[in-house]
Amino acid sequence: MKSNNTKLILTHFIIIYCLNSILPVLAFQYKAKPKESSTDEEIAGKANSQSLPRQILKTGINLRSKTIAANTKQLADIIHVTPLLSKIEELRNNSPSNEITLENLAKKQMLFDTIQKAIVIVTKTNFEIDFTLAEIGAERNVYGEILNTFTADRDKMVARSNAMSFYSNGALWAVGEAFDIPTNKYPNLSVPSGILGIIAGLAPSAFSLYAMHQYNGKKKTSEVEPNMLAKLFGYKTNPTIEYPDSVWTFLNSKQANKDAKLSRKDVLINRWVSDSNIASFTDKNSAKQLDAITASVAQKKGLTIATLTARQEMLQQLAAEIYKMKRMLLEITMVINDEKALINSD
Repeated sequence: MKSNNTKLILTHFIIIYCLNSILPVLAFQYKAKPKESSTDEEIAGKANSQSLPRQILKTGINLRSKTIAANTKQLADIIHVTPLLSKIEELRNNSPSNEITLENLAKKQMLFDTIQKAIVIVTKTNFEIDFTLAEIGAERNVYGEILNTFTADRDKMVARSNAMSFYSNGALWAVGEAFDIPTNKYPNLSVPSGILGIIAGLAPSAFSLYAMHQYNGKKKTSEVEPNMLAKLFGYKTNPTIEYPDSVWTFLNSKQANKDAKLSRKDVLINRWVSDSNIASFTDKNSAKQLDAITASVAQKKGLTIATLTARQEMLQQLAAEIYKMKRMLLEITMVINDEKALINSD
């Protein structure tokens, strides 16, 4: 009878030990794979539906083309340099002869002045882009530092939990096996041995669950210091995070093609919602999520590793799209330098 009890205890222990070894791994690794979508229109608004993101806002520039891209022409209109470019082309087409006359000198001076005015606008726009990117970069540096601290603390807690799991399992097993040594003379010791065996299986499970709980890291009240994402979602801004007119108008304009239905800003926001790599952002209308991500309203337990990661990714993607304005500025400069024509390639 006692032998049967011992076998039953051992059987229970083996089952518990197997579950302890397998379940935490499955629970940690399991993640439903989102269905891949073939077009950006299909994924728009579907939370975390795109596991392999791709570029969504392309300039359409071809440096070998003799004319500028449609998006470049659009940017030229936004920064009000198109009239100057047209005038430059007109003056070049009606270029004066090499004969030195007051009329010819006046035309050449007019061409020179027009080129200078166009260059000033392009240079100013380039600095406005850098102005925006500088603030985005500064915010990403701050968030990166906080994220590194949160991640390091999380890793230490997980390492300690795993160490306690190993130590407790080994110690309990050793004591349990020690009780089993004299069982031929003191068979009653098989009961405490089995009990310790069960505890040896349960203790690592408890530490594993605690380690999984700690994997999300610290949760602190989110700060109230709006970032460059705030204005995109309609939150109040301050002079530090205000966008220059050229950049803000560009983001709020649609791409220069017939199929564009949303502004660049809205396309970008939909991309963030659908991007499974930004798991903590699933609803662009959720005040709770937006308060924490934009750092505009304090949220209890709103500052986490997931929130900081989302901010980092969103700011990085925002910067990448703003950077593309520089590609268009190059084409505008090529028109000024008589390397391309202003006529829309489309």
